[in-house]
Amino acid sequence: MRMQSRRSFLGLAVTSVMAPTITNAVEAEEFNPSDLVPRRFSVQKFLSLDKAEIYDVNLAVRRGRGIIIDGYSRSESREIIELAAKNPAAARARLAK
Repeated sequence: MRMQSRRSFLGLAVTSVMAPTITNAVEAEEFNPSDLVPRRFSVQKFLSLDKAEIYDVNLAVRRGRGIIIDGYSRSESREIIELAAKNPAAARARLAK
């Protein structure tokens, strides 16, 4: 009987220590909506994005995700995406060139 109570106590102690650790690990892997943003856009597809979608793309770029618009370098694509977030008409004009 004595050995059984030690095992029960040890099991309870380990469980009480591990439960907060598991909870913290799950919270650390929070859903990130910018993970759903494609890494490449055609010019036509980018021009068809609405304001909310452009916001999501810009957020993904600000968080370090590399997104490319076909025909433009990564840095040029970043500039266009940031411009589209501020002034969609100016971004459309730049893409029309």
